[in-house]
Amino acid sequence: MTIDPNRPAFGPANIEAAPPPVPSEGDRMQGPRAVRRIQIRGRAGIWEVTRDDRFYGHYMGFQAAFDAAEAAALAIVASGGAADIRFKEGRLQPGVPEPARGSGLTSISAMRTMQFRAGSAPIGR
Repeated sequence: MTIDPNRPAFGPANIEAAPPPVPSEGDRMQGPRAVRRIQIRGRAGIWEVTRDDRFYGHYMGFQAAFDAAEAAALAIVASGGAADIRFKEGRLQPGVPEPARGSGLTSISAMRTMQFRAGSAPIGR
């Protein structure tokens, strides 16, 4: 195993060199064309990436987590599959202060999904 000093502090070391995963019972039941789900969630400053509801990696920033999820999705597409990346995109409106806890007000956020399919550019919705 080689160590790459430029890789993220957490997560898979080298996606391209990793052996293909052994199909689980759920994979066999879904078939070869099932869409793989990759999700990015942030909690307490740590961003977690899951693939088909299984742990994939922890990252210290959203961009690092998103890059890892995108690389995983591209690897899935390269092997003939399809993938969706789900992440929550949230922003406060400009000029509006952070809402007080318990006030019932929250920042504007939306669950976003990016679709990765063979032969097409990633589609966001």
